[in-house]
Amino acid sequence: METFRTAGINAKAEPRMDAWLRTHAAFEVPLGQAIHAAGGPAALADAPDAVRGMLHLMRQNLAALDTPPVPRAFAALRALPQGLLVAVLRRFLKSPTAAHSALNAPSPAAAAELERLAEQLRAPAGAR
Repeated sequence: METFRTAGINAKAEPRMDAWLRTHAAFEVPLGQAIHAAGGPAALADAPDAVRGMLHLMRQNLAALDTPPVPRAFAALRALPQGLLVAVLRRFLKSPTAAHSALNAPSPAAAAELERLAEQLRAPAGAR
């Protein structure tokens, strides 16, 4: 932490790092796979049924976590109405943030990594 702060990077320790990583994977894997399948974030945004399917997988992954999501804000993906979340996700996917991020530069290696993470998410908790 000291090294980051010395470099001017505002950093905070995460005491529940394993839960944070699992929460991130529960969200990121369906997002990355849906973007890859659609051909990019903008293409996914133009396919509301695919966004709904992606959201369904995110919710399924979050429900399967053996701990509450970290950060807690991810619990909103399970609680907020589907229609609202689909609209928000589609807007994000059309945004400059998505267009100028790694989400818009899929690679075969990234696709393979996402598939491996998806397998791990599907595995029973004791088998990890």
